[in-house]
Amino acid sequence: MQGHQALPRKSGELVFQANWERRAFAMAVSLAEQGRFDWADFQQALIAAVDEAEGEDPLNPSRGYFESWLVALEAVLAQSDLLEG
Repeated sequence: MQGHQALPRKSGELVFQANWERRAFAMAVSLAEQGRFDWADFQQALIAAVDEAEGEDPLNPSRGYFESWLVALEAVLAQSDLLEG
């Protein structure tokens, strides 16, 4: 992904501010690799979550990138019947 939906990086390396961000990232990648959901579906959910967080002010989003990552992960897991509501 590119633009504001791209993973945070510094000198090419992924940047995580907290351990939960690293775990959320790994969980999404692992579940997609296992075929639990399609990565393209996750990407679309993430784009929607980031856009929603940015609302009318992209410079002042209502939540951080990895919080949007969790929103997207929850959405695809619910769609895939892997998450009970």
